[in-house]
Amino acid sequence: MLIRILLLVTLLAAPSLRPAFSHEGHAHGDEPAPPAAAAPRAEAHSDLFEIVAVLGPDRRLWLYLDRHATSQPIDGATVQVTLDGQDIGTATRASEAIYVLANPALERPGPRNLVFTITAGEEMDLLPAALEIPATAAAGTAAPASSALMLTALREPYVWAAGVFLLLVGVAIGRAAAPRPLPPLVVVESPATGTRPHALPSGAPIPERVAAAPAMLALATILLLPVMAWAQPLDAPRRQPDGSIFVPKPSQRLLGLRTGPAELGEASVTIHLTGQVVADPNASGRVQASEAGRIEPPEGGFPALGQRVARGEVLGYVVPIMAAQDRVGVRASIAELDALIVIGEARVRRLTALTGTVAAREISDARADLEGLRQRRAANLPAVTGREPIVAPSAGLISVVRVAAGQVIQAQEPLFDIVDPARLWVEAIAFDTSAVAEVSGASAVTAGGQALRLGFVGRGMTLRQQGLPLHFRIEGGAPGLAVGQPVTVLVQTPRRTTGIVLPADAVVRNPEGGQVVYEMPSAERFLPRPVRVQPLDGQRVLVTAGLDRGARVVTRGAGLIAQVR
Repeated sequence: MLIRILLLVTLLAAPSLRPAFSHEGHAHGDEPAPPAAAAPRAEAHSDLFEIVAVLGPDRRLWLYLDRHATSQPIDGATVQVTLDGQDIGTATRASEAIYVLANPALERPGPRNLVFTITAGEEMDLLPAALEIPATAAAGTAAPASSALMLTALREPYVWAAGVFLLLVGVAIGRAAAPRPLPPLVVVESPATGTRPHALPSGAPIPERVAAAPAMLALATILLLPVMAWAQPLDAPRRQPDGSIFVPKPSQRLLGLRTGPAELGEASVTIHLTGQVVADPNASGRVQASEAGRIEPPEGGFPALGQRVARGEVLGYVVPIMAAQDRVGVRASIAELDALIVIGEARVRRLTALTGTVAAREISDARADLEGLRQRRAANLPAVTGREPIVAPSAGLISVVRVAAGQVIQAQEPLFDIVDPARLWVEAIAFDTSAVAEVSGASAVTAGGQALRLGFVGRGMTLRQQGLPLHFRIEGGAPGLAVGQPVTVLVQTPRRTTGIVLPADAVVRNPEGGQVVYEMPSAERFLPRPVRVQPLDGQRVLVTAGLDRGARVVTRGAGLIAQVR
């Protein structure tokens, strides 16, 4: 019974401890108001700062301070607050770039005028705002906070002390309720038949379901500890009926959103080409067999994929193979040469012994004939007993291995490919030859989004697949690339065009498949703007239509905003 009472108390207490997520937003003029469940809030901005003030149910004022242009949080600033002309104090730092202020004047309901005096380093500004304080806190609203507040609460010693105490209480209750023998004829609920009572024999343990209750209580205590420590919950972003997206400041901090102004600029006209990574012909090599034969490994074995080799290093051997009839003919020639060599050696010894009697010219001719026989034998001997070394034509990494010990190969069969990863090229095919008549710069983007800086090498004079091949050198290195990897090449021409230059991450796809950017008209409201863009260099795009000059655009985190439902 005690266990059930404790569980009932825990369940009744859980609703009061549930996290209620807070949010911010403030309507200016004709802008839609924040969601109906939003806590009372106000926002203001200048060219330097942007501040959002949210009144929590405890009547404390939570302040979020950012740079207006970039939405970069400002930490370590001084925020002095004036309410209806009365100075109500300086906000204290609650966590990174979050400030809180408590004053009895915030408990009086009605429309109130706020003035924030912000000092951040050498910068100072005054921001006025209007706040409507309700008579009572709306049900379900709570003071906003970021994840940093939760971490701050968890660092408090009393929170951990309370958690350890509750854990020990749960363990003690579990010990007290450990399975133990029962007296005979004790009536309990049967786990097999529901509520039908039955008698247990003497010495029977408590049923498993009843004995597990203390463990469940201890587990519930542990799970409730972070909830109790999280005194300041967080509100969730949501889409508004008008299509805009409400993202409270704490959520913006978690998502790492950043913004930037939309300014007109000029950029080169860019042409998209399909290309692939190729090896630099001056820093790569292909090893082929010069004749048919059988492959033998060198000392230490064949090189493995990715192994670095030096120029001239032996990669293997080729033992020539020939037909049986040809082999017999070679061996016969070698045997005949061996006999002639024996005769020649004897002749040279005999003439040498007669030096002074025999002309010196006759002795030198005999020696020359003997050397010729030996050279003929050496030339025929490898055909039956010799092997030809396979050497690396260049230094680099082994990228392809097509050999195995004992493999029989044909002449000109490729065996190894060697590539220097520090010297790679990109080959693209241009089907509009006039568009690439002049190339002022180029870049490339892989399928994974890796940007490559390219240097133009040259263009071919012969069409390939009805297109003109272009070669570019990858500059600055690009680890992780592979020969044959497809890339998108962006060729810049001397022609110029006007538009708004934005980071490529600022443009995302909407559910209909169109391209949009997110404008930030107020501190916590985002509007999707369909745009027409033109890629520039893989990291930037040029917006040519759909966006007004001066708009504040999300430059980082736009993809996360697009996922808000």
